[in-house]
Amino acid sequence: MTSELPWEDALLERKLESDLKDLLKTIVAFANSVRPGHTAVILIGEKDDGSVQGVINPDNIQKRIRGDCDKVYPPIIWRSAVYDNGGKPCIRVEIDYSGETPHFAGPAWVRRGSETIPASDTVFQRLIELRLHKVRQLAEWHGKEITIQGDQEGVEFRQFALHGHPRWKGQSAARLTSVNSFYVTFDEPNGTHYSEPLEKLLLSWDHTYNRPKLLVKL
Repeated sequence: MTSELPWEDALLERKLESDLKDLLKTIVAFANSVRPGHTAVILIGEKDDGSVQGVINPDNIQKRIRGDCDKVYPPIIWRSAVYDNGGKPCIRVEIDYSGETPHFAGPAWVRRGSETIPASDTVFQRLIELRLHKVRQLAEWHGKEITIQGDQEGVEFRQFALHGHPRWKGQSAARLTSVNSFYVTFDEPNGTHYSEPLEKLLLSWDHTYNRPKLLVKL
């Protein structure tokens, strides 16, 4: 399984009214690629260099946007509004992360930099895995430190008093390096690599360090 994440940090595309033939494809790609907590933006009526052409019929374009968004399954989180730029009407379309990827309208499109491409089998699988709430929450901490603690529940008192949790002693800081629907991998500060089955992990929160805490069950 791969740890590749399908998310992009900055999703912004400018389109002219005469160049909306691939609008649906862009909407699907943005919905599949926007990072949680971020917003993907399409500006209709602006050129790539930032100059403004505007649109002739904002109402018709709004209907086109609504029609395209309604074709996407599962439904996406989106909104659009007309705005004035230099005295010319333009349209701003915003797309938020839905947590229900992959989205379709034909193929499942994603973004790679400034390109819209079909999702590979690997990325498609990651999109499906990210529907799992635990995977999605942990994936947001990819490459960051979290707290690991052996879960005392299920460890007999005598065994715990003598040996503690067989794999985790007390609380430890670890950098999360990979998460999928089967296991989570992290590195301790001393360079030691660990992996734990996802089914043995309880997700909690470390209020002291303001980060996730994983309780490792036996």
